[in-house]
Amino acid sequence: MSYNTKNYTEQGGEKTVIGGTLEIKEGASVTGLTSTAAPASETALGGVKAAPAGEGDTVEVKIGENGKLYAPAYPATATESAAGLVKMAANQADSTAEDTAALVTDFNALLAKLKAAGLMTADEE
Repeated sequence: MSYNTKNYTEQGGEKTVIGGTLEIKEGASVTGLTSTAAPASETALGGVKAAPAGEGDTVEVKIGENGKLYAPAYPATATESAAGLVKMAANQADSTAEDTAALVTDFNALLAKLKAAGLMTADEE
């Protein structure tokens, strides 16, 4: 009588075959593991799938001691905004306009600041 199993170690211990499920419990570790997974692309799945990096993509991520990946929280702080991670328009003071013409002037100043910060496309010429 013979018995076949999905998970086994070959004679001599050089190779272990997992044909079923390999479950790694909380707190366990694996050493010496290397990945041969290719990065993902538009046409093929891979080990990591993400949008292609664009001009100005500068978000720094770190791996914590717990092995988790961390990215900066948003909204960004003033320092991060100054570093270019989040665009901010220049401050526009509250309007004190007492007539329509003065309100239009204040509103146009706000639009100009949004355009200058890159938060709104410029006027077509």
